[in-house]
Amino acid sequence: MTIEEFLNEIIRVFEKVGIENAKGEARALACHVLSCDETYLFFHQNEEIDDKVLLASAALINERTKGRPLQYVIGHTNFYGVDVMVDERVLIPRPETEELVEAALADIKTQNPKILDLCTGSGCIAMAVASKLPGALVVATELSPKAFMLARNNLRPYTNVTVLRGDLFESVGQMQFDYILTNPPYIPTRVINSLQKEVKDFEPKMALDGGESGLEIVKKILEEAPEYLTENGKIFMEIGDDQGQSCLEFAQKTAKWKDFSIIKDLQGKDRIFKASKI
Repeated sequence: MTIEEFLNEIIRVFEKVGIENAKGEARALACHVLSCDETYLFFHQNEEIDDKVLLASAALINERTKGRPLQYVIGHTNFYGVDVMVDERVLIPRPETEELVEAALADIKTQNPKILDLCTGSGCIAMAVASKLPGALVVATELSPKAFMLARNNLRPYTNVTVLRGDLFESVGQMQFDYILTNPPYIPTRVINSLQKEVKDFEPKMALDGGESGLEIVKKILEEAPEYLTENGKIFMEIGDDQGQSCLEFAQKTAKWKDFSIIKDLQGKDRIFKASKI
């Protein structure tokens, strides 16, 4: 079987089971099993594939057709230019979180800031920041012991990152940071079972469930974060697209924040809460 035939067969199978981005996912899976990039696929369409590779790929294709997210099937994903290992222990990094990183990096004016990645999950935010700011001191915290182990593996190559396990701020002691970046759980509990199969059946509920309102952890962070920020330190926090106004009102109520605002994502939806410590 040639690469072109192999790719077309994956697309056919994926489309048959209703995978939305069948072509894109087929290319990603093919690149994974062939250890190549998409450019190689394009210029080597007539190359024959080894039977052992075909046999190994069949199991991966089968996993995906059963609903397991592609990122878990192949074990990694790209996030802001870095390769992140992922599996069912952690949330799959989303483009919206890349936008959080982009917004924060645009705001950072020094080469050696102190940054806290709260609820790090896979460690993707810390990885992206550390790769762009090698002079930064980055601390990543995670409550889930399973996610902590994966984050530690992902972040091991980054000598400027420390990974700690604990609930929100409990593991950082008296440390203060110039920036807090976080993608906390913010999905209301009642909504989780209505999410698409790939999310509700495979991604960790601990990383999704924000309590009854979806804002329980978000509000706790907004209440406690100023204590861990330096003077005029800032927070960038990913939120649900219907939570912007609630976050602004709560920030005003706490009287601990100034210059708070909501940054919209590329879809024009409320996505990032930004504020400075008073």
